[in-house]
Amino acid sequence: MDLISAEEFERVFEKPYVTSRRMKFDIKSTEAQHYRRFLLQRRTEENRKGDGLRVPAMAGMSTPDGIGRAPRGINDGKGFVFISHLGEVFPSGFLPVSAGNVRKQSLTELYCHPPLFVSLRDSANLKGKCGVCEFREACGGSRARAYALTGDVFAEEPCCIWQPKIPERRDLCPS
Repeated sequence: MDLISAEEFERVFEKPYVTSRRMKFDIKSTEAQHYRRFLLQRRTEENRKGDGLRVPAMAGMSTPDGIGRAPRGINDGKGFVFISHLGEVFPSGFLPVSAGNVRKQSLTELYCHPPLFVSLRDSANLKGKCGVCEFREACGGSRARAYALTGDVFAEEPCCIWQPKIPERRDLCPS
């Protein structure tokens, strides 16, 4: 109920972004996957301007603190799992859909094979604007927030302001 708007997220993203330009450590967001899109856009914008200032390192690149990042966005069930105190395995601590229990199956089995995790790792399953977004591999949106607000883990990120550039459709066979 206390969810901020997409516009407010963009304003909030500005603060860690500005801080990241001054500090020699990387800033990682939790449950704000669209911050990666924000960073990519800012980095591109600043590289285009050639302002000579330090631009935050992005996924897969070495950062000033020496910590490398994954080449793709780590997201619910995509490079990350959450195991509850009862052994239930979830795609994240915020997405209450269990893939099974480590007391009954191995973690490897639960991460690699259940339909839930397999489908979460396939960005072709994303719907709405996330499904056509040029940042879907780097971002992917919050599957937990989509589920909480719509009941669908693949629904579009409800708190992202970005409107993807949808390529113009061209029919192969003229009418």
